[in-house]
Amino acid sequence: MQFNVAQLLKEPIGATRTYSLDESLAGLDTDLIPLSTLTGTLHLLRTHSGVLASGRFDVTVQADCGRCLEPVPAQIEVTFEESFRPLTEVTTGRFLLPDEFEGEEEDLEDFALIINDHHILDISEILRQSIWLGMPMIPRCVYADPENCPNFVERLNEMAEVHADLKGSDDQPAIDPRWAALLVLQKNDED
Repeated sequence: MQFNVAQLLKEPIGATRTYSLDESLAGLDTDLIPLSTLTGTLHLLRTHSGVLASGRFDVTVQADCGRCLEPVPAQIEVTFEESFRPLTEVTTGRFLLPDEFEGEEEDLEDFALIINDHHILDISEILRQSIWLGMPMIPRCVYADPENCPNFVERLNEMAEVHADLKGSDDQPAIDPRWAALLVLQKNDED
């Protein structure tokens, strides 16, 4: 998602551009599986030191349920507001020196916020980061009660089978022989 902002950089402070987007996220991130296109609006505002990009977008991506570990759709609302700085002067094409930049020095260290020497503003990295930040902490499947989720019940049964050998014969947890000597002390406290 790249935008040529050369004409915008030639205009006075306060000039704007608005774009409606309906873009595919294929190839944005290998760990991110989009289930829908990214839709929303991007606003570009000419500032004294570059371009302020702000946007609000909706997208649905695949996540893993925190209980049953099955893939589930996660609807994400992405909002961001970032200031992009030009790498070159738009009228002459001359590269700007670091001391000619207006703003904080930390703003120059993030390459994702730089308008390249061809005056292309790329919001791909900002969107990628914003999507990951918008992901739910623990995605959930459609079942509100875990007992109703067949995948969750199946996983519990699998775990019970795998760990069946850890229990003693009378459903008491097996005692580690290194700690068995302490059982005598517990019995003395009960008496």
